[in-house]
Amino acid sequence: MNTQEQNNSSCENLQKVKDIIRLVETKSAGGGYIYRGERRCYCKVSSSLYRQYGIEREHSDIEVVQKELLVAAKKHTRHLHQDFAVFLNLSGQNTDETIDFEILAELQHYGGSTNLIAFTLNYYIALFFACDGTPDEDGRLILQSTEVLKDWIHHPRNPRHRVVAQKSVFVRPPKGFIEPDEEDIVTIPAALKKPMLEHLRNYHGISTETIYNDLHGFIRDQGIHESAYMEFHRGFACQDRAAKATTDEEKQRVHEKSIDHYTKAIELKSSFSEAYYNRGNAYRERGDFDNAIKDYNMAINIKNDYAEAYRNRGNLYTRKDDFDNAIKDFNMAIKLKLDDAEVYCGRGTTYGIKGEIGKAITDFNKAIQLEPNYAAAYCNRGNVYQHMGELDNAIIDFDRAIQLKPNFAEFYFNRGFSYQKKDEFDRAIGDYTKAIELHSDYAEAYHNQSDVYRFDYANAYYYRGEARLHLQVWEEAKSDLTAARNLGIDIATVFRNTFDRIENFEQRTGIQLPEDITTLLTPPQV
Repeated sequence: MNTQEQNNSSCENLQKVKDIIRLVETKSAGGGYIYRGERRCYCKVSSSLYRQYGIEREHSDIEVVQKELLVAAKKHTRHLHQDFAVFLNLSGQNTDETIDFEILAELQHYGGSTNLIAFTLNYYIALFFACDGTPDEDGRLILQSTEVLKDWIHHPRNPRHRVVAQKSVFVRPPKGFIEPDEEDIVTIPAALKKPMLEHLRNYHGISTETIYNDLHGFIRDQGIHESAYMEFHRGFACQDRAAKATTDEEKQRVHEKSIDHYTKAIELKSSFSEAYYNRGNAYRERGDFDNAIKDYNMAINIKNDYAEAYRNRGNLYTRKDDFDNAIKDFNMAIKLKLDDAEVYCGRGTTYGIKGEIGKAITDFNKAIQLEPNYAAAYCNRGNVYQHMGELDNAIIDFDRAIQLKPNFAEFYFNRGFSYQKKDEFDRAIGDYTKAIELHSDYAEAYHNQSDVYRFDYANAYYYRGEARLHLQVWEEAKSDLTAARNLGIDIATVFRNTFDRIENFEQRTGIQLPEDITTLLTPPQV
């Protein structure tokens, strides 16, 4: 699937996600509902105790089992009965019943089997539970009227972190299950689970970390975390191999493997900001800037203080000529991580392209101050000096960049261009030749080298032609001057710069120039 097809598919999925949310909103109109998300479409909405002890048992059997579990659970509590009552601020005849419910609620949230069915007051949270897991199966969201279930609904008196985060309420059905009407069920297709989770994270701040906001939540998914980190480190190892690859084909192949590993890590752990960031780097190295920016977006959405992601996204915005967004990203990165030389270098480059020369020089100076051996900062500052016409300062910076990174072809090319603008053609040719040795398909270096050779030859033709004027070898002089003109030399201007006018030449030398040569050396009338 190409980038355009991926973009179209993402837009279609996002629209379908929004359609599902609107459907739930419509069904919830008027309020008075609680919600439950289930990752599979079970035959009944049932308690974990019912599912464990199974098919069509009488509710009395379920309650008997639950009472036995409560007796065993209380042996593990360190609170005396009276202390627990004080802790919950309880008094009166319902104290025992309330304490029992609080223990059951705690068991329910930490994976114990009870006759409670967890619902939530927030349908976005229910949508999270409907999509979190079993990615190959449809999930579902169940809406239930609080008026219909009012005798079975219980609210925790002492909600803990996770209960608060999940906005939980509990339904305790006499038979261990409820059977909602079909119109109260919204199915979430398997293909929309991942887009739904991304939407909930990006726009509603709902994720694994916020829903399971304690160590028990981490333990719950520890195996997933371990597998995700394993794939992440495999991807990182591939990127390291790509950096050492000796051919472009090998680099591309290994970067593709790294992308595969990072993708698997993300599938295992959708909140893995570092995996998105590193996959973005791999896409960038493959020249796929659009997908790289998408991954940096995700990394920033998950971790909004991710300075490196802002920096790298800013660099890509610059390469896509989106300079205003680039500057915003560099500014944010600097705000988050002030001592990062690469950020200043990136912003300086962007300012330079925008023509804000003073700001560019200031940023390059700061980058070099933070990292004195930062070759790219010297090169980029040299480019700005070159643009300003300060060729000697540009060459000094290119010299330093080459000293630090002697095998980088672009540095030689840039210095060669400065020498070319100074008319130091031999040095320019030497630098272009070195750039081509290091990068055999460096088209710009071949082109500029050719220009210098041509200009050098053109000068040679002109000066030989001028010498032949003094010798009065008219045909040979005319041939040389014509060749110089055809190679790009403005021979009339060069002659005028030397002698001012043809009359001056003739007076100084005592030579009368033929009419055709006079015409050749006369600037065209404006």
